[in-house]
Amino acid sequence: MVSAISTPELLNLVTTHVRQGIVVYDAREKVLLINSRVSEIFGFPYSAVSTGSTLSGYLACVGKAVGWSPDQTTNVIQNHRKWAEEGKGRCFDHNFEDGKVLEIGFSPIERGGAVLTFTDVTQERNLQTVTERRETLTREAAMMLERVGSIATQNRIVAFNARIEAARIGDDGRGLIVVADEVRDLSRQMSDVLHDISRIIDASLRTM
Repeated sequence: MVSAISTPELLNLVTTHVRQGIVVYDAREKVLLINSRVSEIFGFPYSAVSTGSTLSGYLACVGKAVGWSPDQTTNVIQNHRKWAEEGKGRCFDHNFEDGKVLEIGFSPIERGGAVLTFTDVTQERNLQTVTERRETLTREAAMMLERVGSIATQNRIVAFNARIEAARIGDDGRGLIVVADEVRDLSRQMSDVLHDISRIIDASLRTM
């Protein structure tokens, strides 16, 4: 015969296996639930905060673990109380000094208190930053190539005008014709290379 799992045991089992850190506190700012993921995320002993602890005690524990000053910890506590008064849910990123980025969720409870969730999104945000930076650099490179392409076009025009001038001069302009033809050929080769590079950049942008 399989014994039934009590509601508290079931709740604890579920919260232990979720990705997010979870803290639930009531209108008196007493912690009703905290899972082990919270202590793992912030780096303090799991036994440091338990059910029955206060919100301010919990946040002081977090502040000590992450290196907040007393003033910073006080500000965070005041923010939580302000959010509770407003009664509005919110979700935002918090960047810590060690480079960690947490997505923090605040969901007020109808009778007072709130549910806090914490998700470590450091890797996702870093990847997003790298992707955005790569896109910016790629677009800047495309603009530079456009400028070089314009220069190549101007070189061809100069070469064309030089050839006309060489033809007007006659025999004395043969050397100028050779130079003009070389400039024109180099400009054509440059245009071909720029076309290939531009095609690669376009393909790169489409994959972002």
